[in-house]
Amino acid sequence: MLLLGGCVTIHDPQPADTKFKEEERDWVAVFIHEINVAVENDDVGAYHFFMQELLREKVRLWKEKNANKP
Repeated sequence: MLLLGGCVTIHDPQPADTKFKEEERDWVAVFIHEINVAVENDDVGAYHFFMQELLREKVRLWKEKNANKP
């Protein structure tokens, strides 16, 4: 006799169940983490992708910071 068991979810999670507050998200920290993971895994493609995204985010933040300066 063979018995199989597993996990059963009653609630099927949906993307709408996750509520993100965009203003509280620290994209720089996310990108740095992903860059470190890419380095650990010798993933050159991921490294380049997340490095480019990090630089874009830093430029965006710089522009936002300096937008109100005369």
